Amino acid sequence: MTTRKPAAPVSHAAAGLAAFFMLACGQAALAGSPISERAPADPTGHVEISNTAGSVEVSGWARNEVEVTGTLGDGVERLEFSRSGKLTRVKVILPNRSSRVESTQLVVKVPAASSLFVNTVSADVRAQGVRGSQRLQTISGDIGAQAAAEDVECKTVSGNVEVKGSGQRSMLTVTTVSGDAKVSHVAGEVNGNTVSGSFTITAGETSRSRLRSTSGDIGLAGKLDADARIDFESISGDVRLDLLGPVAAEFDVSSFNGEIRNCFGPKAVRTSEYAPGTELRFREGAGTARVRIKTLNGGIAICNK
Repeated sequence: MTTRKPAAPVSHAAAGLAAFFMLACGQAALAGSPISERAPADPTGHVEISNTAGSVEVSGWARNEVEVTGTLGDGVERLEFSRSGKLTRVKVILPNRSSRVESTQLVVKVPAASSLFVNTVSADVRAQGVRGSQRLQTISGDIGAQAAAEDVECKTVSGNVEVKGSGQRSMLTVTTVSGDAKVSHVAGEVNGNTVSGSFTITAGETSRSRLRSTSGDIGLAGKLDADARIDFESISGDVRLDLLGPVAAEFDVSSFNGEIRNCFGPKAVRTSEYAPGTELRFREGAGTARVRIKTLNGGIAICNK
């Protein structure tokens, strides 16, 4: 009769290694698969979303929940979905070492009154129906947002920005390095900075607007508040200002190498007989608002419609 020898004990190291491989296999199985997560959330809480590549689409809804759907990209380690107090976090986690990571598509629904922060590397960002403050930023991707009565900030290094407002007053800040910005149906304060791209604004009543362009055109169409402050500067690009309704403002307009056209009030004059440069300074109405426009190489057009 043969005596069976007892099995050798499994070392702690071997057991840990086996557990690691089981976990890795489980995570690999998640990659490329559909996402379906939901959890309760504070109706006026804060939601943070982070993704590396792919897209992020956020919409506000009437439920006091955060729902995450979409598809996890191949090579992604896992999706972190957690809540701490009023904060809900949705984050795509990448492995420490990965040669290639496919894009992850996130579709997130949040309580409409939430504040929102979205941060991506190479992913487009879309947000709609969110009434709280929003901070949306990406390194290489486009941004599209709807603005309500709270502050909205959009930043992209290589991508376009489009913001549609609801006519409610708020503060909007847009920054692009290489991309165009288009803003419509907003009111209140709009500030922006673009290095290489155009910036156009269609507004209701404007209280403050400060725009800077290194290489690109700037345009604003809207009505000035009684104490509005408009300050535009362009190094290489044209500036157009279309004012709606009665105008009561003081204008300080100058261009080193560009034509100034004014469809109301006086005409521009040369700053020197021998050097380039034109300027236009005048007051319309009570002059309680202030408009300052300056270009280095670009024309300026001002009109009252």
